[in-house]
Amino acid sequence: MAAEGYRVPALEHAIRLLRFLKERNHRPWGVSELSRGVQVNKSTCFTILRTLERHALVAYDQVTKKYSLGTALIELGGAVAAAASGAVVAKPFLVDLFEEMRLTSLLGRLVQDKVVVIDKAEVLDDFRVTVPLGQVLPLVSGAMGRSLLCRMRESDIERVLRAEIVLGQRGRRGSVLARVRREVEEAKRRGYAASLGEIQAGINSVAAAIFDHQGHPVLTIGLVGFGSAMPPRRLPRYGRKVREVASLITHAMGGAEPTSPLST
Repeated sequence: MAAEGYRVPALEHAIRLLRFLKERNHRPWGVSELSRGVQVNKSTCFTILRTLERHALVAYDQVTKKYSLGTALIELGGAVAAAASGAVVAKPFLVDLFEEMRLTSLLGRLVQDKVVVIDKAEVLDDFRVTVPLGQVLPLVSGAMGRSLLCRMRESDIERVLRAEIVLGQRGRRGSVLARVRREVEEAKRRGYAASLGEIQAGINSVAAAIFDHQGHPVLTIGLVGFGSAMPPRRLPRYGRKVREVASLITHAMGGAEPTSPLST
């Protein structure tokens, strides 16, 4: 079914209310005014506004009995702006990495326990490894995902592992969990993650995390190529390179790398 087929009326009303307030943010608005403005009955409008207020998406003035945009939107907008600015900062480093290594270079963003590819630099030849922008990758397999997973809090790592690794036989699931935990620990120790044909047979990759000002992993930069161009013996060299570039981007963004021992 097309995306147009999925609608949640209450959510659409809430979005319309927020947009109405954004476009007319010169003053607060009462329930009756908002109800007429977005063409939603007053009772429904009131219920939605109270829900939005509970999450600080709108603010309610007890004196005037009117609503305006809430402070939570500042936090959400700031997160989007930070991610966008991070991608802008990373762009020249991504291009430099590609030009030096001559391998497809990718920039990914952590979004809801997944990696989304948001930028890339690659050759334009027909015979190349390419990943479409917007491609969603898992955290538990592949270099880009594991580079972020290994830098998350232990509780979050366990949550992601148990949610993602769902296999039929309990014993097999346990062995897979143990293996991925070892790979996560190894990636954390080295400061970069490596992958041999996990996402696609014959395609290898390395990646390292980029951190925000609180030391949280928010982006990842990686190299991906055919096994002939990225054989196992060369992965440590490529891994150290992406680790170095990720560190440069982190500092350029004003981020802070968590302290941990790294192997060479």
